Amino acid sequence: MPDLMKAIETFFEGCKQIEEAHRQKHYPRVPAPEWKLQELQKRFRIVSGSGVHCFIDKATGDVLKAESWAKPAKHARGNVFDAHNGLEKMGPYGPAYLR
Repeated sequence: MPDLMKAIETFFEGCKQIEEAHRQKHYPRVPAPEWKLQELQKRFRIVSGSGVHCFIDKATGDVLKAESWAKPAKHARGNVFDAHNGLEKMGPYGPAYLR
């Protein structure tokens, strides 16, 4: 399996860039939120401000939408090892809903 931490760090920076571009365009006077990458037992949690942006599964690299602070929603929205580094369906507020 490719280097998980390198892929996650690239994904993390991509999420911050997507949110920052949205914030600068629509809310330029609002201060930027603080971003954190938290390692949990089975996955990583990406926190933006006071909310969960998404989860990343340690075993597979799947990007998961947050259902709550501690629980991801079912079904992956991407993968940090795919051609888009998991950012294809990522928006400023987190992964897209399934359609």
